[in-house]
Amino acid sequence: MVKIRVVYVLGSSWGGIPHYTAELANAVSRYANVAVIKPKDSNDYLFDQKVGVVDVFPPIEFSQKNFLRLLFRNIKKVFLYRNVRLVDTLKPDIIHIPASYPYISLFAFLYRLNKRYPMVCTIHGTYKSILHLLRFEFKYGGLNHAVSLLISEFLNYLPKYDKVIVHAQSNMDTLVMKGYDPKKIAVIPHGAYNLFKKIGSNKRSDEEDNSVLFFGYITEKKGIKYLFKALPIVVRKIHDVKIIIAGEGDLSRYSGLISKYRANLEIYNEFIPNEVVSKLFSRAKLVILPYEAKDLPPGHSGVLTIAFSFGKPVVTTNGGEFPTLVKDCGLAVPPENPEALAEAIIKLLEDDELRKRMSRNALKRAEELSWDNIAKMHIKVYEDVLNERGKRDQN
Repeated sequence: MVKIRVVYVLGSSWGGIPHYTAELANAVSRYANVAVIKPKDSNDYLFDQKVGVVDVFPPIEFSQKNFLRLLFRNIKKVFLYRNVRLVDTLKPDIIHIPASYPYISLFAFLYRLNKRYPMVCTIHGTYKSILHLLRFEFKYGGLNHAVSLLISEFLNYLPKYDKVIVHAQSNMDTLVMKGYDPKKIAVIPHGAYNLFKKIGSNKRSDEEDNSVLFFGYITEKKGIKYLFKALPIVVRKIHDVKIIIAGEGDLSRYSGLISKYRANLEIYNEFIPNEVVSKLFSRAKLVILPYEAKDLPPGHSGVLTIAFSFGKPVVTTNGGEFPTLVKDCGLAVPPENPEALAEAIIKLLEDDELRKRMSRNALKRAEELSWDNIAKMHIKVYEDVLNERGKRDQN
């Protein structure tokens, strides 16, 4: 049987999407011929040897906080993303854009790639409306962030994708409400990241007593403010609790609390190298995702799936998809409630039996969300798209 040829178009060098693309491409390569066109950066090592890696884009690290300033500074580099047309040299059966990059969408449209090839795009988060996007992102990310996502939202409508992949039914419901054809939407869960366990296998550490991990890029919507408010409550009950905060972002407004509770905090306020991720997660008794927003857009968290792969119970808030995602392997509390957050942290640190049961459930969830299972779901989508495109071409 002839394997289909899938080409992934990776448009970024930063954040979690390179890891997502690598996990997906590596798993799909067991069932299809796979190539990835991507920026010229250091992420090549993430991909298996079976995956053809073609570096054609300039590496641009767009911070959402400084999007507009960096956009104008890198405008010449942005136009080099027209190299997406080099996908023709790879002769794909299907093109998959694993995240909604505005500049990839623009040049895919201008070069009419969707006319020549079936195209699939993964949308990792959805907004009910433009007003919802602006209100939410302006509140939690600022003007630059809101404008960057507004531009993305507009440009992503340009190519007519054969299929859009989302991670939850609520994502699909939102898109249908906005006018998408439900037949052109597929729901495939976010896989449980396993790369970090492989990359940091020689840097694993023993689990440490009363240790809690907050991991990822630090923004207001992730509820870091309420974690700091919960800290004194937890310390009163568990004097030697250790809160590990690891990620880029502005912590200056919490300098007073950081100084006061220095003995209970371990902070790495920087981009965390891939090989260090394993050490941080293996040290933690549990992982905390205290998202602030009550109107959190439906979506998924890559940090959550890393926690699953390491068998870590999760304390999060009950906005968006989180209550469903952490069922049986964590606790969900009301957002913007430091007392409830503290109580959940204390409960899981003190109740060894509950925490160990949730740890086992987290590992089971990681197995369910294995990239092999996710790859098979994608192969089914690709085959359906090719069949539909074939029928349409015959007519």
